[in-house]
Amino acid sequence: MFVGKKLVYLQMQKTGSTHVTKVLKQNLNGKTRERHEQLEDYAAFRDRPIISSVRNPWDWYVSLWAFGCAGSGGFHKYLVHNPWSEVRHALKYRKIGPIVNSLVRLVTHFGRRPDWKALYSDVKNEENFRKWLKLVLGPEGRNIAKEGYAASPVKEVIGFMTFRFLALVTAYDKWNAEGTKVRSYDALTAFVDANTVTNRILRMESLNEELLDLMQSIGKKLSMEDLEAIGKTNASSHRKYDTYYDDETYRLVAERDRFIIERYGYTMF
Repeated sequence: MFVGKKLVYLQMQKTGSTHVTKVLKQNLNGKTRERHEQLEDYAAFRDRPIISSVRNPWDWYVSLWAFGCAGSGGFHKYLVHNPWSEVRHALKYRKIGPIVNSLVRLVTHFGRRPDWKALYSDVKNEENFRKWLKLVLGPEGRNIAKEGYAASPVKEVIGFMTFRFLALVTAYDKWNAEGTKVRSYDALTAFVDANTVTNRILRMESLNEELLDLMQSIGKKLSMEDLEAIGKTNASSHRKYDTYYDDETYRLVAERDRFIIERYGYTMF
């Protein structure tokens, strides 16, 4: 994250967060903490705007997968090193259920796990992406222990993107004590409405325009040319995201990441 006297920016993976952070570092006094870190000490920063960013979920999953096809990213590393990474992450979050489940799966499913490495082998292979997505957002994905997802009952309500996003933009203590235990969509929306810590969410689809408006709102004069000159960073290489989907995978994202889609007005196109 970026912490400055004028604002705090929480980095959501694959939403242009590296670009935003670079702009902030070049134009504001502040410092960066560990990337994609949650704001545990929210009370210390509630006197200034807290910002994050979001992206069309259909596009986000393609980008996350394509980044992995290039051998990059923590999510890719977690999946290709299963089953051991599942066990390690379950132990990290010290939840008895996921620990037992991961150990049982280690024994009973050894040799029958998805071949994640093969699914990351070709960024142009639409079928690989669809298989990958159905695993990540289907029953197999409920066992993803990364970031505490498998240990959280809310995994039955939301997909991994929404889980990551809400872990950033809601109060840290409330998210871990209450949000991760939510078991219905209505309860989830009520929780978010009551516990959001961000004042503004930048949409990646119009990132520079919204970033320019943000900087101007805090008294920093920049031009669009200034922002565009910085260029994209950590971008994944792939074709237009909608070409990777069929009807089944389209509906899967629509169901599992319904919250982001409805809250920020996203559609497939």
